[in-house]
Amino acid sequence: MKDKISVVTVIHNEENIIKRCLDSVKDIADEILIVHDGPCNDKTIEICKKYTKNIFVRTHKGLPAMHLAYLFRKVKNNWILKIDADEFLSKPLQKDILNLIKNKRADAYEFNWPYWNGEKYATRDWPKKIALYRKSKISYLGFPHWDTPEINGNIIKSNYQLEHRHFTSGAIPTWKEFREKAIGRYLRLQAEYTIKDFKELDSFQYSKKDFPIQMKIRRNFPLLSAFPFAIGAGLKILLSKNAWKEGPPVFAEAFGCVIYYFYLGVYIHKLKTKSQKD
Repeated sequence: MKDKISVVTVIHNEENIIKRCLDSVKDIADEILIVHDGPCNDKTIEICKKYTKNIFVRTHKGLPAMHLAYLFRKVKNNWILKIDADEFLSKPLQKDILNLIKNKRADAYEFNWPYWNGEKYATRDWPKKIALYRKSKISYLGFPHWDTPEINGNIIKSNYQLEHRHFTSGAIPTWKEFREKAIGRYLRLQAEYTIKDFKELDSFQYSKKDFPIQMKIRRNFPLLSAFPFAIGAGLKILLSKNAWKEGPPVFAEAFGCVIYYFYLGVYIHKLKTKSQKD
């Protein structure tokens, strides 16, 4: 397998931002593979065709994570760059990324992925994101919000930046956006997948025969685990790499996670109760 980069992305009606993303990777990618999540209602696919023929329109599933195993199987090169439509490579990363993959000691790279508030970056060194990895070193289970595969190897922590900016809003959601998208839509999907049979989930190079232990606990004891899991999720954000020093955006993210994971447990309980009655 060649030490070249395959770029993968999952999109949904992104005509306003997809060009910026693809322009940033066109000169470093040996191939670009794109999944459009459901039917396209704008010019997104028309724009994408200028960069690649590898465009796949799949059944709408609502979250990119549900299509990644499919894309990973189609990749022909040893290095994968997973990028979202509202992301693009910084100039230094564009310049050096082909040298990064020559490092024989590296199996994945972690980049700075600061939060954008719509006008400027609201954080500096947080959060981080693993977006470049060897295909042979990843293990992936297609589950809502699990957008980054497990890395079975050496992760290099770099100072390069993966830009993350949306044209219509910032990366930090408003309370209305959080309530409508995270609680109203994403949470329901995650709850539904949590109670699915493990065999129904798509995967790539995933050797385990069942859900991870934390998933089993959430499946079996959704109400009992709701509060400790929620608090744990919030603390994990605050304590990761001194993230709390970045100020309000980090505390807002941590608070949002506490709310999200608490209600996730409650909603899983409701779904299980309903299925038992049916």
